[in-house]
Amino acid sequence: MGKKLLASAAATAGLSIALLGGVTAVANAAPAEAPLSAAATCSGTGCDGKDPYGSGCGGRSEAGRKSTSKGTFILYYSSTCRTNWIETPNFAGGTPNLEMTVQDRDRDKLVRFASSPTPGRHYGNMVYSPGDNCAVGFADWGGGSWEVIIESSGC
Repeated sequence: MGKKLLASAAATAGLSIALLGGVTAVANAAPAEAPLSAAATCSGTGCDGKDPYGSGCGGRSEAGRKSTSKGTFILYYSSTCRTNWIETPNFAGGTPNLEMTVQDRDRDKLVRFASSPTPGRHYGNMVYSPGDNCAVGFADWGGGSWEVIIESSGC
């Protein structure tokens, strides 16, 4: 396979390539976030359940945070898309599951997201939560009650 074609295929799959003395190595690379200046591809309730970074809504401000023994969890708000989502930059892993859910209580809309319980950065999908609506982020890794509950200032 030609080097350009291999590079293109690897980039599409989220992989990085290194050329080492005629040997081509392909390694997993962290997926790139959408540029903060990317145009949003959703609006209003059409953002419910969408990836915040893949949809151009990743420009964010912090709406709340909670530190736990498993990592720090942050409820983010996008003023561009008027959405919220929950994210952890440093999940410790070692659990059977990781669920990250966000809710707009005013609209009674809940968006659940099952994430890999591996160590590292994880985030859930968005919920449209305009203005002063009450947005709540939840995280669970034990399969029982919510270990994390973060409310926005609209609650």
